[in-house]
Amino acid sequence: MKEIKKHFPFYDNESDLIYFDSSATSLKIKEVIDAEIKYLNENGTNPHAVDYKKGFEALEIINQARSLTKEFINAKKAEEIIFTSGTTHSINLLANGLKKIINKDDEILVTELEHSANLLPWISLANSVGAKVKKIELNKDFTINIESLKNQLNKKTKLVTFASISNTVGAKNNIKLITKVIKEFNNNIIVHIDAAQSIGHMKSDVTDWNIDFMSWSAHKMYGPFGVGFLYGKYHLLNDLEPLFYGGGMSLKIEEDLVKYTLATLPEKLEGGTPNISAIAGVIESIKFINSIGLNEIENYEVNLKKYFNKKVKENNLENHITFYNLDVESSIILFNVKGVNPQDITNFLDHKYNILVRGGANCARRIEGVIKTKIAIRASFGINNDKAEIDKFIEALKNTNSFLDVLF
Repeated sequence: MKEIKKHFPFYDNESDLIYFDSSATSLKIKEVIDAEIKYLNENGTNPHAVDYKKGFEALEIINQARSLTKEFINAKKAEEIIFTSGTTHSINLLANGLKKIINKDDEILVTELEHSANLLPWISLANSVGAKVKKIELNKDFTINIESLKNQLNKKTKLVTFASISNTVGAKNNIKLITKVIKEFNNNIIVHIDAAQSIGHMKSDVTDWNIDFMSWSAHKMYGPFGVGFLYGKYHLLNDLEPLFYGGGMSLKIEEDLVKYTLATLPEKLEGGTPNISAIAGVIESIKFINSIGLNEIENYEVNLKKYFNKKVKENNLENHITFYNLDVESSIILFNVKGVNPQDITNFLDHKYNILVRGGANCARRIEGVIKTKIAIRASFGINNDKAEIDKFIEALKNTNSFLDVLF
């Protein structure tokens, strides 16, 4: 793992910076950047233009990326992988596609910890058809309370959606067990997982979990911006109405301009020209993760969290800092310095210690219903971090009483 930093060009130019914001986006590896540039330099054609060699080569890049992604999450068919622009696009595509089966008074179950991308599309959908969005009760460790969920399921429940790992408190839900409980009650209830925070940090197995849909982004897995994924069981995915209509996803438009025939999956849900140069980068990001192993990545990052926790105790940092999730086994730290606005601390850490963390609501607008604060500071560790960086972080947190020094 000591050699990992060499893969990130970020450090070639910013060797003194400590990047603790992998939850927002992971840094990009050189192989991904090179793949994007190579495509733009050496090809640059539209993958829909298969009448010539370069266009066909572009299409083959998409096919390779789709096949690798299928293996990466253990889907049954490559056609069950839909390329989007990101997790937000994926969830909106799903919500729009499910609109025809969500009826008045139907129930959609979510947690208050969800990212806005996994709340707003469902709230909008529910408001448009008269359905109801209801909260799932959580345990003290912020995971889904399964016994409460059992009692909440009823004949009106149409969809249960939740994050595999929360983007704020880092709670890791037992997806397989939760899905088993839901499917045993009613196999037709749709289960969707927002995997944005977990996709590059732990193994995903959609077949073993028996989930119906999953959404995530490439930029959370050392990959490029502008590419996302929607996985769905083939028969359910095939029933979705497209969110975008356009080139590449239609077979025929009738003379009366009323009837049309759409292509089969996956093209049916991928209207328009794809972000092909970024998709070329996806291939390299998956290869990179596979070369290390997700179990190795997860263990390394969890051990960084354990090391941080140990240093917090040794330095009595809880005397002046409120930590919300030290006992949660993930690489995310959520905290506030008592009596100080989070942005003042993030500014202090950046300017005085070159430590990059995020402060605010972290796109989780209902977190106050869980930890009784609207805003907090989030630090998130990745495989590009080490214990020396955590030592510097601890030193900085010991000195937060001097945060005003950087403001004047």
